[in-house]
Amino acid sequence: MGLTLDQFADEIRRDIEAFVADYRKKHEENPEHYPLELPDNNAGLWSEFFMDFHLHGKAQD
Repeated sequence: MGLTLDQFADEIRRDIEAFVADYRKKHEENPEHYPLELPDNNAGLWSEFFMDFHLHGKAQD
């Protein structure tokens, strides 16, 4: 069965929302290891963290 662009976008939105919820939970448990803001020179890590979550189903430990 095919996948429409809207279905794909909905799936990615759900993944992003799940990533944010998981990351915020880990931030509550360990705020120094899971900051809610990254400096400009490391801002690209958000994409890396999200892709790891997307592939493995959890925020990086």
